[in-house]
Amino acid sequence: MKILNFGSCNVDNVYSVDHIVNAGETIATYKLELFPGGKGLNQSIAVARAGAEVYHAGCIGTDGDMLADILSDSGVDLTYLRKENIKNGHAIIQVDKTGENSIFLYKGSNYMITKDFVDEVLENFSSEDFLLLQNEINNVSYIIDAAYKKGIKIVLNPSPFNEEIQQIDLSKITYLILNQVEAKGFSGKETPEEFFAFAEKNYPDLKIILTLGKRGCIFCDKDSYFEHPSFMVETVDTTGAGDTFAGFFVSSVAEGKSYQEAIKIASAASALAVSKMGAATSIPYKKDALEALNYLKPYNYKKKDKLAKKREVIFKYIEENLENACLEDLSKALGYSESYTGTMVKRVTGEAFSQLLKKKRCMTAAELLGETDFSIGEIINKIGYENESFFRKIFKETYGKAPLEYRKLYRKN
Repeated sequence: MKILNFGSCNVDNVYSVDHIVNAGETIATYKLELFPGGKGLNQSIAVARAGAEVYHAGCIGTDGDMLADILSDSGVDLTYLRKENIKNGHAIIQVDKTGENSIFLYKGSNYMITKDFVDEVLENFSSEDFLLLQNEINNVSYIIDAAYKKGIKIVLNPSPFNEEIQQIDLSKITYLILNQVEAKGFSGKETPEEFFAFAEKNYPDLKIILTLGKRGCIFCDKDSYFEHPSFMVETVDTTGAGDTFAGFFVSSVAEGKSYQEAIKIASAASALAVSKMGAATSIPYKKDALEALNYLKPYNYKKKDKLAKKREVIFKYIEENLENACLEDLSKALGYSESYTGTMVKRVTGEAFSQLLKKKRCMTAAELLGETDFSIGEIINKIGYENESFFRKIFKETYGKAPLEYRKLYRKN
């Protein structure tokens, strides 16, 4: 039994930003870092670090030597990796302060895969083997058709999702690992239940792993259905988490583990991956994932949902009572003691009530400074302060400028 990964190799240009840039917006970045990446490379490294033998087939460019090096160093077989006289594929990745990301790709060498090359590679694999595929290379449909004819077990991660991947005949796929956006793209259905009903009707032999972010994932085939929670970690960068999951899942299944055990290990590995910066560089080794199962705790989605509702109540109270907001009144509104309310506020928001109130008042003052001609005196009355010198002090602490300096700069920009 062998595992073949026909996939991309990218150079990831990772920009750390305050928030994901909007259309027409220009923002500054905190820093730029270069990482090896690409869904194909990430998944090959994940398979290898999960302890399985994996062959990576694909193309790198003239500037892709470091990608070949990290694949080789991770134990990936490069027999079927070609070098083309073209710039390597690369990604531009924005990572915001919460760890969420936005990505766009330059195809480059990843789209130099010919049908002859595919045939040459697949000649060396049989029905005993696994083929792992993503959608960052060309000729994906041809690869699937050719592998299906040989009886190779195909594992498809249909990302990035586009019209081409939407036309894939899913009856040729053995394992489909996808998220909710991709599930809707294939089926037009909004909920997991509707998607699984669609899949059962149209592709009864398909084995599906539907990932749900922090809520974990669902496995479904004609014989079984079960959910698995994600694990709680501090999220630094979600780039490559799905690739880590896919690689560890394939490796575990090929090793003969049950689907429940394979998903458990893959979930632990992806949790470790999101706790570090970068894609390929954040992928853990099998021993680390197995050790993590001893201390990682399942993410309690229902509990987090309750905490989110409490945060919403707190912020709404401050918003609606900005001038007169105080902990005593909030505690009365919630029906708790003032002491418990203070503790609860800090637990669910991460900050003391007084700090939250100060931030909201300063934020409102900044909006009024920029968008109105109110005097400083009028503004502090509207936000609930009486002492002008105190207001000027905390505003400067928050925004780094005196109120009138802030107004002048705001209007200049």
